[in-house]
Amino acid sequence: MDIMVNGEHVSCEEGITLESLVAKRGHDVRQIAVEWNERIVPKEEYGTSVIHQGDVIEIVTFMGGG
Repeated sequence: MDIMVNGEHVSCEEGITLESLVAKRGHDVRQIAVEWNERIVPKEEYGTSVIHQGDVIEIVTFMGGG
């Protein structure tokens, strides 16, 4: 199935959860926020949120600096 992640087309398997997608992309869940179809997803829902064809996901990484 095809979805959009951070503005790019991505193919992934049917039934993948948001938690699995984030892990496959190498993100540390402690350092990100996820918007899924224009909704901010609480971290506790990542494991139960199943992605569907055409979904739009934005993964934002927090960066420290000074």
